[in-house]
Amino acid sequence: MRKGLIISLVLLLSLCLGAGLSFAQPLDQGKLLGVFPETPALDQPVTRGAFAAMLVKAANIPAVDQQVYLARDVDPGSWYAKAMATLKEEGVMAGYPDGTMRPNQSLTGVEAAALVARTLGLFDTLEQQAGPLKGDHWGNTLYNWLTSQGLLNDGIDPEKPLSVGDAAAFLSRVFGSDPQAVDIVEKSQQAQSEIKAMRLTGNMDMAIKPRPEVAEKIPDFKGSGQISLEMILPATFHQVQRWQFKAAGMDGQLPNMEVEQYMVDGRLYMKVTDPVSGKAEWVRLPEKDTVDMEALMKESLEASKMGIPEELKPYLHYQLLGTGEKNGQKTYEIGYHGRIDDMAAFLKAAVPQSMRDQMMGGPEMESALKEFNQLFKSISYWGREEINADTYLPVSSQTRVVVSFNDRFQGEVMPVELAEMRMQVKDYSFGEDIKIQLPPEALQAKEMPGNDELKGQATPGLPNK
Repeated sequence: MRKGLIISLVLLLSLCLGAGLSFAQPLDQGKLLGVFPETPALDQPVTRGAFAAMLVKAANIPAVDQQVYLARDVDPGSWYAKAMATLKEEGVMAGYPDGTMRPNQSLTGVEAAALVARTLGLFDTLEQQAGPLKGDHWGNTLYNWLTSQGLLNDGIDPEKPLSVGDAAAFLSRVFGSDPQAVDIVEKSQQAQSEIKAMRLTGNMDMAIKPRPEVAEKIPDFKGSGQISLEMILPATFHQVQRWQFKAAGMDGQLPNMEVEQYMVDGRLYMKVTDPVSGKAEWVRLPEKDTVDMEALMKESLEASKMGIPEELKPYLHYQLLGTGEKNGQKTYEIGYHGRIDDMAAFLKAAVPQSMRDQMMGGPEMESALKEFNQLFKSISYWGREEINADTYLPVSSQTRVVVSFNDRFQGEVMPVELAEMRMQVKDYSFGEDIKIQLPPEALQAKEMPGNDELKGQATPGLPNK
């Protein structure tokens, strides 16, 4: 909790600037077709069993023992049996109410989209998506999102059987990257590593979905907010967040929240408004408990030039969606998505050791990483970014993150199934003319209690930092 504000800012800045993003290589369609025992005709309908085998191959999902689940209509010796068992175990392919999997039944475009979306960990807890399918269709949000990201061919009829060739092309786009998009992203990374100061404004939405078994006790919770951020790299910033919250059955009972923060000369100042009285108060975090923001950001920016290590490249994917124009200047529109299943491995590979030591306390790192994996099942992210074709700096962006929690944590049932956040940055600006000055009233801020004073008061089961 004490360092969470700084960690959040570093992660937010990394998302907004695209820092450290790597990419998956183009996926060979021939390898996907290689799962068939015999070369198939590309225009023939793809079956559920065949698509399962292609999907497991494309997504590189570790196969489970096929005896974990086999429906009565799935031949245990068939070439697709292990793939179907794997998708069943992963919660991707549920089967039918009568207990069958229907492996030889042809698959429609919208059914293929739903299977891929589940594999990516995509959910529709925030809003519907405009696109080919109308809002009352069961596959509306996921199918339309995949289309908007350039992953589904506009010529595919969602209600008709998908051909083998279209299935291979679809999966190769989803689980590979467009080389032209990768080239643009790499140029953008280099341009962003050289900026001195930045300013952004945007909107945020969040939603928390409880597990069905506790839904009566914990309501669906949603929030919407606005954010503004000014930053002079590496370690001076001013940020304001304003939030409005809603919970099912609690209309009008949740107060709004506004938080303003400054980081100046290594000190973190916060203005928090009491939701009941409306009175605002400035407080300052003790210096001994404040992360070395300058060292943290310098290392983060330096790491972003190198990109994420090779072992993480298969989890990030880019597509060039087209070109446009904004404020009279040509822009590239890039779509991206990915999924992380092993948070501990991701943090170890993506975050330098010294940064992890600051954020998590050195010796406690291994314990914290284990807790991450016990708590999180997966983290999925996707979005779009407009990039100036001349400067290669971002113009606008939309980022969406879904966190899926494990069923149990430290022996207790985890009451929350999903947490989702969306951030839309409407305006970026870069330049040395950005100035940040601490307001006089903040200089009179009282110091918050330090970690030493708060020892023993942490929430049970949660890290102290």
